[in-house]
Amino acid sequence: MVSDVNPEFYTYFFEYLYKMDNTININFLRSQLKKTLNNKNEKLNYIVSKDFNLIYKFKKKSIDFVFSQAAFEHFEDIDKTIKQLKKLVKPGAIMVSLVDLKTHSRWIKDKDPNNIYRYSKRFYNLFHFSGAPNRVRPYQYKDILLKNGWKDIQIIPKKTLSREQLSKIIFSLDNNYRNVRNQMEYLSIFICATKE
Repeated sequence: MVSDVNPEFYTYFFEYLYKMDNTININFLRSQLKKTLNNKNEKLNYIVSKDFNLIYKFKKKSIDFVFSQAAFEHFEDIDKTIKQLKKLVKPGAIMVSLVDLKTHSRWIKDKDPNNIYRYSKRFYNLFHFSGAPNRVRPYQYKDILLKNGWKDIQIIPKKTLSREQLSKIIFSLDNNYRNVRNQMEYLSIFICATKE
C-alpha cells in the first residue's frame, strides 16, 4: 500500500524531480500524494499488480513518473518488466526506484544481509518461491535500462557495508558475486533514470 512506504522515499523522489526540472510543482505532487494516502486519487495513481503485468494496467505512453519501493528485486524477469515499461512511459519520463538488494529472511537480513549470494544459481533456485529476491546487481539494472532506452542512469547507494565488513564475507560468496563490478557492499540502492 502507498501508506506503507517510508515518507523519506517520497521526499527524496520529489527533491530528485525538482533537481531534474525546477519547473515541477513539488507542492502539487505533495498534495496529490496526500490525496492518494486518503484514497481520493486525482492525478497520482497507485496500482498493485500481483502478476506484475503492467501492460494490462496502463495505457501506452501514459506514464510520466515511475517510482517504486522494494519492488524491482522481486520481479522474476527484470528485462521483461523494463520492456513493458518502455511501452508505457512517455519520452522524458523519470524513474526513481528503491531496490533492496539484501536477503529478506527476517533474522538473517540483519546478521548476514548478503546471505542470498552465498549459493550457486542452481542451489538458490531449488528453494525458489514467488517473490523471492532475484539477486540482480546494480550494474545489471543499469545495463537493462540502457538497452531499453533509458538515459542519465544513476545508481545511488542507500545502505552499504564498510570495506572491512565486505572483506570479511567476500570469499564466502558464490564465485559469480565476488567480482568488484557486483558492488556487494551495496545493500540497497536508488535507481534514477530518464526515458529517451
